[in-house]
Amino acid sequence: MKHRKSLAELEQSGQYGSVVIRNCNCNASSALCTQHFSFTHAPSLPLKGCTASKCTCEYQGIVDRRLGGRRVTNCSDCIKGDKRKSDRREQNQVTLNK
Repeated sequence: MKHRKSLAELEQSGQYGSVVIRNCNCNASSALCTQHFSFTHAPSLPLKGCTASKCTCEYQGIVDRRLGGRRVTNCSDCIKGDKRKSDRREQNQVTLNK
């Protein structure tokens, strides 16, 4: 029951887009340790076939980077005019015509 509660708390926090299983100590969980799961598709813990005397698996939330704001919000602040001194194409045309 504690596993379900922790999964629900991670989902309700709104910070995470998916979860992974960590602290895998049995053959059943070691195959799933590196996989990301959505909250609706996360397997129930302890996993079927768990060989540990006491399951130590836990859900760990993976931060959804799409939830945060963008680094650049106003591009006009970033661009302060054209920094090129001249157009390279024009320079190449002059040397080719000579």
